[in-house]
Amino acid sequence: MDNPENDDITRDEIKKEFQLERMILFSDAVFAIVITLMAIEIKIPENEPLTDAHLPEALVHLMPTVLAYIVSFGFIGAIWYQHLKMFSLLKDYDRGLVIRNMLLLFFVGLFPFSATLISRGKGQMIPFFIYLGMILCCVIAQYVLYHYIVKGRPSLRINTDLSEHEKELDKRKIAVIGFSLSALLITTSYFMIPDPGMKPFAMLWMCVYAVVFRVIVKRRFQKSGKLPR
Repeated sequence: MDNPENDDITRDEIKKEFQLERMILFSDAVFAIVITLMAIEIKIPENEPLTDAHLPEALVHLMPTVLAYIVSFGFIGAIWYQHLKMFSLLKDYDRGLVIRNMLLLFFVGLFPFSATLISRGKGQMIPFFIYLGMILCCVIAQYVLYHYIVKGRPSLRINTDLSEHEKELDKRKIAVIGFSLSALLITTSYFMIPDPGMKPFAMLWMCVYAVVFRVIVKRRFQKSGKLPR
């Protein structure tokens, strides 16, 4: 005879798997819509004549928009890939997971707005700061979600080796701290530099961050005997 208790467990597991799948599909839809909305911004104005004489100039004016799309596409693609890896660890969900996932999607959803500001800002720094802030918020939100999955709620995870994920989480913690500090230094330096022509050099802090982050991560994992990928 069938065991009713086992049937209840099976139905409960199927229900949890289905609900978790819905959350993943919803997240994928948000990522896809955000990328689509940014691509829609790449368009030549309707009043622009598409003649051999005017088309090259119109395409040149589109380059900031295309560049913003390329950078944003790469960043959102990286977030989606990490999101895929994170959710591959899950077998269940709870309120905390849903809230943290929605927080990440909230900031991802603002990318079309911030990318549009960059493309139409014509070299202004305020749109750049807004765009940088969106990236920082996404990085922090993703770290919070990742930490919740790996460290916060073990009961939600499948039984698997977490050594690679713990190493990745450690790297992301360093990245969040370093990126936050770099954003603060860029903003402070920009407003403290009196010469308007020198203000764009404040962005060099991002290059310093990239180098220092690589050195710190390499030394940290060499000491622990685990080299980062």
